Amino acid sequence: MELSAEQMQSRLDHIQSCYRRWLELQPKLEAAQEEWRQAAGLMAELDAFYAKEYMAFNQAVEDGLELDERTEGEYRVLSEDALYNAFGEQYELAWQWMRLAMQSLDPANRCF
Repeated sequence: MELSAEQMQSRLDHIQSCYRRWLELQPKLEAAQEEWRQAAGLMAELDAFYAKEYMAFNQAVEDGLELDERTEGEYRVLSEDALYNAFGEQYELAWQWMRLAMQSLDPANRCF
């Protein structure tokens, strides 16, 4: 494939722009990894509560214990599906991240 000087310059400019964008995204991707670790820690705490304490809390409220369950707009953690749905959402997100990572690592998708 033979390209003119103008075509080569255009291609080089495009690739340089791609590299520049990668450099902009890289720290954001690293920050996203840190946020994922923080989210995983939160989910572990929620999971432990759900597995060991949720039923007792829920039963106590049903039996008349008055706890302030007001929120800042999110679902109440003692609502029937709030935590259960959160666990499913985390699971789906984890698989999406895993698929993206595997696609990037797959030798079939590499040029070198």
